[in-house]
Amino acid sequence: MARRGSTVQLPRGRHELTREAVAASQRSRLLEGLAEAVAAKGYAATTVGDVVAAAAVSRRTFYEQFPDIEACFLAAHRAGMELLLDRIRAAVRGAGEIDWRARARVSIDAYLAELAARPAATWAFSVEALGAGPRALEQRAAVLQRWVAQWRALWELAAAQAPSLPAVGDDHLLLLVGGIEELVRDCLRTRGAEHLPDLSARMTAMAVATLAGTAA
Repeated sequence: MARRGSTVQLPRGRHELTREAVAASQRSRLLEGLAEAVAAKGYAATTVGDVVAAAAVSRRTFYEQFPDIEACFLAAHRAGMELLLDRIRAAVRGAGEIDWRARARVSIDAYLAELAARPAATWAFSVEALGAGPRALEQRAAVLQRWVAQWRALWELAAAQAPSLPAVGDDHLLLLVGGIEELVRDCLRTRGAEHLPDLSARMTAMAVATLAGTAA
């Protein structure tokens, strides 16, 4: 989900954008507006009116894109996940040839920086998603498994660089993913999104210990 500063904004008056481009811009604004409204009011209290007000589009536009708030929330959550993964991949590519420990640090730095840059979405999808119903919980579980797969890929790189590393089970990787998420939620609740990058050293140490098989 694009930040407001990077969302394509349509010019006022007549323009030459295609119908598809207009719809894509409106969808992006709705996803962003959903995150802002949910972060401000909570998922349960958020209405279509809140979302369209935040997105500066009409109710008709909302219903052209989504049947209800839940569908919009799930779409915004999926889009946020894809953007987050893209930011991490870009950071890793930009770091060049580095060992697996440095790669873990770069990945976590990029993860935390993106969360801090999008505080409304981070609150909506880290905190409010827990109370957004069965479909949101199911989608969240799938997201956790994608994070496990990301850490599995890094462990495979680590094992290639250091063949003596012990095997690490997916349950340990899921514990790592869940621990990272809980640290994020605790920081959001007690200190605010701007302090998320401060967690980098702790999270990197957790990740390295888990991948190296030395975590307690």
